[in-house]
Amino acid sequence: MRNTIKCLMLAAALTMVWGCSSSDDDVTGGSGSSNTTFETAAAPEWEVNMQSNQEQPQWQPPVPSLYENKMIVMLRLQDELVPYSTDDDVMAVFIGGECRALSQRSGDLQTVYFVLNIYGENTSAPEEFALCYYSGGLKQEFWLRGENMFINETNFGTENDVVLDIMSGTTKYARQTVLNVTPKSSDGMTVDSDDDIVGVFVGGECRGVGRPGTDFNVFHQQNGEQAQLRYYSKSRGGIYTVRQSLTLTAGIEIVEIEI
Repeated sequence: MRNTIKCLMLAAALTMVWGCSSSDDDVTGGSGSSNTTFETAAAPEWEVNMQSNQEQPQWQPPVPSLYENKMIVMLRLQDELVPYSTDDDVMAVFIGGECRALSQRSGDLQTVYFVLNIYGENTSAPEEFALCYYSGGLKQEFWLRGENMFINETNFGTENDVVLDIMSGTTKYARQTVLNVTPKSSDGMTVDSDDDIVGVFVGGECRGVGRPGTDFNVFHQQNGEQAQLRYYSKSRGGIYTVRQSLTLTAGIEIVEIEI
């Protein structure tokens, strides 16, 4: 799996989106602290609204007889996007702005695949390609661009599942901050964070949801937007809201919360 993603050169989209700066922010607090408020609550159902209004693109498939080389890539759609997958889904690969692969979805309601027959020129120079996925349910294009290389007569994903962070290529939000939040006990109690949830909100709108200690994306339109951090603790039975705003920078933010 690791070698497959390395060959595709798309791994950078998984964790370091739109930038590579980092900072360490300590946001301390806990029940009774001036830096947080606490409210008893059940587990929240936070989610980012990815609905957009883009029409289905009318891409034209490549003509195989025009190309001498081909590679095959089979991608499994990431779990977060599966509930929104419809028969209008389509995935394509572009080289130099020219469509070199076009695929409709296959699989079932739980697992969605796209088989991409990518056609290339007979050249010794590497050809960079961009991948685009259109979600019929979300009515949005997701683009993954970068150092994705065409490798002739190579198959990826036919033996092991290849899953890419396609949501990181959203066209609804122009920027993304990679966030990692870790809880810290303020009263000597063990912090059991296995079932905890982190939510990030801008103007009351959910822009990111993740698990403690794990990188996740926070979506925003421009650098400098002020976000509110909320932390649901199952062991404490409620939600901590951090009073101090978090500035979204399109880099990497590491945050420690004392609960």
